[in-house]
Amino acid sequence: MSMQPMSWGGPAGPNLVSIGNIHATTHHVMTPAGTWPIADINVTSIDQTSTTSRTPTWAIVLAVVLVWFFLLSLLFLLVRETRVQGFISVTVTTIQGRSYTEQVPVIDPLGRADVFNRVTYLQSLIGQERFRLGR
Repeated sequence: MSMQPMSWGGPAGPNLVSIGNIHATTHHVMTPAGTWPIADINVTSIDQTSTTSRTPTWAIVLAVVLVWFFLLSLLFLLVRETRVQGFISVTVTTIQGRSYTEQVPVIDPLGRADVFNRVTYLQSLIGQERFRLGR
């Protein structure tokens, strides 16, 4: 008996995309609330992140310290730092009315884009399966 790593692929093969606890294969979506055929679900996402922009502390300190030597040091006050915080709610709803919502935390703009790209890919898998089944 050999010890081989197993991917949690569920009933229809390996995972193609994972969004938090939502995992999708070619034919099924697995969540903690259950496993459903991928053609029988809808996926929606709600962006609940906030973006703030401010002048970082180091820029203010350098502007104050160096203002006596160079007036150009006031340009440090033009430096901006952007922060993204919050989460994206991803909801899987079945045609039977069951649903599961995953709140994926986001800490930077790239993470936000990654979650939306994963949701878009999952929606394309749903469309491909519906087309294959003629729905």
